Amino acid sequence: MLRKLTFYAALALAALWAALAPALAQDLPGPLASTEWLRANLARADLVVIDIRGKTAGDDFAAAHVPGAVWSAYPGAWRGQGAIAGAVPETADLAATIAALGVNSDSLVVIVPAGSNSTEFGGAARLYWSFKYAGHDGVAILDGGWQAWVADAANPLVTGLAAPAPGNFTAAIRPELLATTEAVEAALSAGVPLLDARSAAQYAGSEKAGAAKRAGHIPGAINLDNDGFYDAASNRIKPLDELRALVPAALADPDVQAITYCNAGHWSATEWFVLHELLGYANLSIYVDSMIGWTQDDARPVATN
Repeated sequence: MLRKLTFYAALALAALWAALAPALAQDLPGPLASTEWLRANLARADLVVIDIRGKTAGDDFAAAHVPGAVWSAYPGAWRGQGAIAGAVPETADLAATIAALGVNSDSLVVIVPAGSNSTEFGGAARLYWSFKYAGHDGVAILDGGWQAWVADAANPLVTGLAAPAPGNFTAAIRPELLATTEAVEAALSAGVPLLDARSAAQYAGSEKAGAAKRAGHIPGAINLDNDGFYDAASNRIKPLDELRALVPAALADPDVQAITYCNAGHWSATEWFVLHELLGYANLSIYVDSMIGWTQDDARPVATN
């Protein structure tokens, strides 16, 4: 689907974005968009649907996808390509990745994961966080993903590949959403809660990601496995009351400052999505370098239990 491209003078972009951001958020039903909402809004010229299924567009996307959708590789350009696998791309690179998908500064974006498991949902959550970090509020994840879309025969499907016209997206970085290694080191001294989104085995050090140099967790971190937020039976994030019941006592105050991490900013993106976007923990950031980045320096402490 070709979308309208509107030209704005470069000097006016920042002011325009400030005016548009609240309206974009109101146009979406929330951080999770239902299949019914997406079907009813497919004809919108400002809608961009991003499908992240498969390793190439030919794997799943070409066989069937939401009408007008474009495909994007994950992790692809959304995460670092060097020794620290979770690293955030340079701002210009991130903005170029988003614009190449046909996203304008006033676009509404819906991300479509496969809807198959919690780890796969983490890819959608990382894209969602990337949009928010880049200053774009008009973004949601399709609730239930592709599996929910095809489960309803009323939802249309198309085949083939799509080549979107580039959009005019520009980034307005929100640094408060990203925790650096230095911020984590400061958090250790200040008693800021650290949330480890990995499994209990990786937290304890009996297992580890291959790219991490040491097993274990950042000292003092609380293990809050992201998988607990996901309902495997429905392939959806659990209802709000169930999510709230999983929140540890250290987060009793929704205004508390906290940092979540995992191995490469993937599982922790799900944790951030649930806590920040659904439960209202406004002062939560992601340490995207996570354990792979933390263990690059042998002097940084790692705990096991």
